[in-house]
Amino acid sequence: MLAWLTYVLFALLALMYVHSLVECARTPSARIRCLPKPLWLLFMLWAPVLGSLAWTYFGRLPEQQETVGSGPAAESGAEQPIRA
Repeated sequence: MLAWLTYVLFALLALMYVHSLVECARTPSARIRCLPKPLWLLFMLWAPVLGSLAWTYFGRLPEQQETVGSGPAAESGAEQPIRA
């Protein structure tokens, strides 16, 4: 039973590591904070678990959630411009 849990934990950590590496490589440089992208990748290669956790919580800026069609103008049927 303990061996089975060890394999599951290892598989979850490996999945998290690969996901973080791919996500870091695909994230535009404008959305990365704290370190440049090559340093994030090196940190994740050097310390896989710690690097993946750091990337998840500190590496990228959150996506801005802009809703189109909300507010008083949407009720009247007028289109709102999307602001960047």
